[in-house]
Amino acid sequence: MKKIFFSIIAFIISGTSEAQPPNPKPEILYGVIQKQDLMKPPFDAWFNQGYDNYQPDPVANNKLKKLITKDISIQLFLGTWCGDSKREVPRLLKILDGLAFPEKNLQLIALGGSDSLVKQSPQHEEAGKGIFRVPTIIVYRNGIEINRINEFPALSLESDLYTILNRQSYSPNYKSFYFVRSWLEDGTLLNKNISIRGLAEQLRHLTEGEHELNSLAYLLLKQGKNEEALKIFQVNYVLYPESANVMSSLGEGYYKTGDTKNAVFYLEKTLELNKDPRMVKEVLAILYEAKGMK
Repeated sequence: MKKIFFSIIAFIISGTSEAQPPNPKPEILYGVIQKQDLMKPPFDAWFNQGYDNYQPDPVANNKLKKLITKDISIQLFLGTWCGDSKREVPRLLKILDGLAFPEKNLQLIALGGSDSLVKQSPQHEEAGKGIFRVPTIIVYRNGIEINRINEFPALSLESDLYTILNRQSYSPNYKSFYFVRSWLEDGTLLNKNISIRGLAEQLRHLTEGEHELNSLAYLLLKQGKNEEALKIFQVNYVLYPESANVMSSLGEGYYKTGDTKNAVFYLEKTLELNKDPRMVKEVLAILYEAKGMK
């Protein structure tokens, strides 16, 4: 059995009574876990309340019971630091309990770490799965993914699961992620001849704002996929060329891939557009590094 990893950040207590200890970081679960782990402090504070208060739709559950067969399995990627996970995970587990879903066919993987953008587990069950948001609920039949629910249901968890298991048309939230995941899998984002504008046009009507692709690109940076991240930053810049935030991220993407010339160009251009002191400070820090001044 895989070991459950706990990341526990404790108070640092000094030897003098006058010293004030820093605020502790919250405890999180990290790795493959069981439902029982969520029922223990400090996670029980939100899990038990969410579980007890949720009332699954009995009509939808009766329909779902007919679709639950032994070849159906579910992977649930969550973050015990994540508000969406705290809301959806207790609900999902109560629904599955009502369906008598086989425990051996359900795997819970807690992601996170010191930085929630990392979205990784110790044994890397998330590798190659395109986990960009949590919770992510992946539904399999005979080990092959049928579909997934990203972060929150399109209608309700019961309705979405029924649609997926009944093989009806279902589009999960963040539709752009489907394309990006496929581009990561087939190497499109490493193709030096790929058309950035062409990629952008495929996503133009699928993104819900500039932060969607930006946060995804930063996640790729955290995973060491700098070239792939740069492509997404470039695509986002085509879609949102007037955004100083997108522009500064593009500059950072160039810097991370070693292209200091373009990094300096876009970072300096950002400073011309944005005078927010906080952003200016962050941009200058990267700009100084790119120019070798730090």
